[in-house]
Amino acid sequence: MLEDYKNALKSGQRAYRACVARGQSPYLAVLDDILVNVNIVSQEPLGLVEIPAESIVGTKTSGRHTAFAPNFMPLLEADTEFAAKWSNLCEAHLEEGIQNPILAYEFMNRFYVQEGNKRVSVLKYYGAVKIAGTVTRLIPARNDSLENRIYYEFLDFYKLSQINYVHFSRTGGYAKLQTLVCKASGESWTEDDRLNFSAFYTVFRQQFIALGGHDLKLTTGDGLLVYLSVYRYADACEATPAQVKENLEKLWTEVKVLTEPQAVELSLEPAPSAGEPLLSKLNIFSSKPSELKVAFLHENNAENSAWVRNHNKGRDALEQAFPDRLTTTTLENVNPEVDAEQALEELAHDSVDVVFTTSARMHTACLKVAAQHPKIRILNCSLNAPHPLVRTYYPRAYEVTYLLGLLAGALTHTDRVGYVAPHPVYGVPAALNAFAQGLKTVRPQARVVLRWSCLPDPAKPLDFSDCPDVDIFYAHSQKEPEGFYRDYGLCRRLPDGTLDPLGLPVWKWEAFYTEIIRSIFDGTWGSSGARAINYWWGMRSGAEEINYQKGLPGGTLHLLDMMEMLLSQEELRIFPDELYDQNHQPHSPASVVYSPKELMEMDWLDECVEGALPHYDDLDVKTRTLMAINGLDNLKGLEK
Repeated sequence: MLEDYKNALKSGQRAYRACVARGQSPYLAVLDDILVNVNIVSQEPLGLVEIPAESIVGTKTSGRHTAFAPNFMPLLEADTEFAAKWSNLCEAHLEEGIQNPILAYEFMNRFYVQEGNKRVSVLKYYGAVKIAGTVTRLIPARNDSLENRIYYEFLDFYKLSQINYVHFSRTGGYAKLQTLVCKASGESWTEDDRLNFSAFYTVFRQQFIALGGHDLKLTTGDGLLVYLSVYRYADACEATPAQVKENLEKLWTEVKVLTEPQAVELSLEPAPSAGEPLLSKLNIFSSKPSELKVAFLHENNAENSAWVRNHNKGRDALEQAFPDRLTTTTLENVNPEVDAEQALEELAHDSVDVVFTTSARMHTACLKVAAQHPKIRILNCSLNAPHPLVRTYYPRAYEVTYLLGLLAGALTHTDRVGYVAPHPVYGVPAALNAFAQGLKTVRPQARVVLRWSCLPDPAKPLDFSDCPDVDIFYAHSQKEPEGFYRDYGLCRRLPDGTLDPLGLPVWKWEAFYTEIIRSIFDGTWGSSGARAINYWWGMRSGAEEINYQKGLPGGTLHLLDMMEMLLSQEELRIFPDELYDQNHQPHSPASVVYSPKELMEMDWLDECVEGALPHYDDLDVKTRTLMAINGLDNLKGLEK
């Protein structure tokens, strides 16, 4: 066994030298030193735990910590008593296995040994994946650091799953994993759940590492979320290692994009055609096609959905813009969870060139089919999706809601105006807060009364008939009679209870469809390389407008026209440089003005708003699906 010790010693010495070269401590981390300035708010005995060997990173006290390198391999010479005891442990492990669990402390999901350092060293030397230990968890006080926020999300996840070996580099990962493995929010895992997941995770981790995952500075968990966003968990558990490898290779661009700070390109205006760029010559989409086959997939149908009818207007305008160059197909009543994947597969086999899917709930099906058929261009009508395989498109709603908020302030006879929001997804808080800014421009003391149309059983009516001091409100509702869908826009409730429309936002889908298809004909579609593209166009691009009531006062219309012109010329700042949320906490932009990304990811409400973001568990089923795709991260927690 002395030869094993000498091999372990060489491994420890290599780790020692590498740490010294990087200017790092060449010894085990000491938990007592780490906790000097940390406020531990509670200690929780976890009992006997299977500890991931790679998560055991140090020792509880400073005693003997210099006997090991950071990889737990020994540093003392082979002729020492320490070496003899280490060798004896090797012999015991090979003959009958090391039976006694170690004693350890867990802090921030890393483990520090109190008793059993040599046992850990020997087991790591022989490649143990898990090491049994009696563990005490030390829980730090909450703070705003990324590591702390991720850890508190882990604590919620651990209560449900008892799984401690999955790590993420950003917030929202644990809640998304809970959803992707088909567990409801707050649902505990069974022993079979844990065994099945462990088996799949082991296979996935092996393939992730084999493809170079550790070189990407990502956790295996980060890559796992990408994989399970495309491939169903039930199918993933049945896949062979070779199938997992093949599937992961198809998604490798999707995985690598997580490491690039500018991996998502936000297109704010249609780009002028400037000829074929150099990069497009290297892209599989580099050729300039003379004709295109374009398909549109809708969740509902034109007969009972204004949403579909508006998209059909965009399709008609597209056909007129490129006569004799397009063949278009429209599929209606495509169920996102049941039919979308098969419909997309059939379109791919029919050699369709471009597919526009107009339901955000189809995004997962789009990703899976795009991975299998990389030559087809698939776009989804949604926002803030960091996926190079599927581009997204959506109007900048906050511009029109700002103008409608201003109109509400000019016409209301009270200081309370209603607002019905659709879903708590990216872009919605910005639209609501912009409405509040427009309202306060005219009435600085006004308040916005907020309600949500995505709750199965709203506690209060969405027409604000229970609020006599709310005479004007903005409403977005899916609850029209007979299943009709529409934006009500800004309305005034008349004494007889009927609604008098004042201003209706109109999404001009033809702006997206015409310019996106033009980019393909021009050969500029692939000019962004492997980055994800989100088309987020506003009033200047013609992607949105407002239909005002003809009877509005002339002075009010003149003011609105002037404000719209300033918006189009980018001379009007909707959001001031100092905003305050409902707790009167300041929210200042990172630079002088809010960036488009900051607006898109806004996840708080202005202090003049009466109401709150809804609880996850209160949302209807469709909205929970949307939350998994592009919902606000601060609503994706497991326990609400």
